[in-house]
Amino acid sequence: MARNLFIAVGHDGTRVTSPDGQTWGEPQLGKEGETYRAVVCGKGLAIAVGGYGGNNILSVTADGVTWKLQQQDAQYSRYARGVTFGDQEFIALGGDPVSVGAAKPFILTTRNGDKWNGPIDIGGKFMLRRMAYGGEKYVAVGDRGRRAVSKDARTWTDVADVKPIDTLIDVAYGNGAFVGVGLHGLRTATQDGLKWVRPQRGEEGEHLNAVVWAKDHFVAVGAGVTYFSNDALKWERHVNRDAPNSVAYGDGVFVGPRWKGRLCYSTDGIEWKEVYQSKIHLEAVAFGSVGT
Repeated sequence: MARNLFIAVGHDGTRVTSPDGQTWGEPQLGKEGETYRAVVCGKGLAIAVGGYGGNNILSVTADGVTWKLQQQDAQYSRYARGVTFGDQEFIALGGDPVSVGAAKPFILTTRNGDKWNGPIDIGGKFMLRRMAYGGEKYVAVGDRGRRAVSKDARTWTDVADVKPIDTLIDVAYGNGAFVGVGLHGLRTATQDGLKWVRPQRGEEGEHLNAVVWAKDHFVAVGAGVTYFSNDALKWERHVNRDAPNSVAYGDGVFVGPRWKGRLCYSTDGIEWKEVYQSKIHLEAVAFGSVGT
């Protein structure tokens, strides 16, 4: 039976779930040193990706309880850093961020979490770290200002001449547009993935770490500030308190992790309260319908 869940993942293979973002169950732990860095829901499944030793770890669950783990050689450098669901496919993004100018970015793909394809090299000097799907295309953002668009997530076209200062940390899709956010309140948008509107900025230090499409508007959450927009062009600024480092949205509420091992909850993206704390740090949260 399908049910909506928030799923948080993190260090030592931690996975913990909540039906409402406030009440969290007992965590499941993996091995010491296993680190899940990203999680996403789609097609009744949740998939978490990360690293352990010299391997990528790739886990899937159909109920939020029983997880199937696979490992793949990462050569101690080519680790999966993010994961997205789009066009009936799960896609993990990775590379070697230490090798400046030769990050060897790649993707791993799967339809159901049982069999993973790749690594598939996707070209470019710098890694892509976050990706969104909409309008029959993928838009991804990454290191040193890299922005790229693709129809199939295999062949990418990069946006030319983006300055490192305009690096985007996260990207989301809604209402026909992609919105990217970054340092010092940076906000910008695109419809086709190549032509981005003139960037808007906030105050120094207002780093925006996450952006989500929340039912009918974009919500960008960062250090001390939350921005709202219906059209990705005009933004409303609000001072926030105790905001998390990344954000998931579902069933009208926002949830995200903070250092160390804290999960925060909000009904408006502005006022946040701590609802869970673990001694083990949590890296990411996702929301979706899990089960059939």
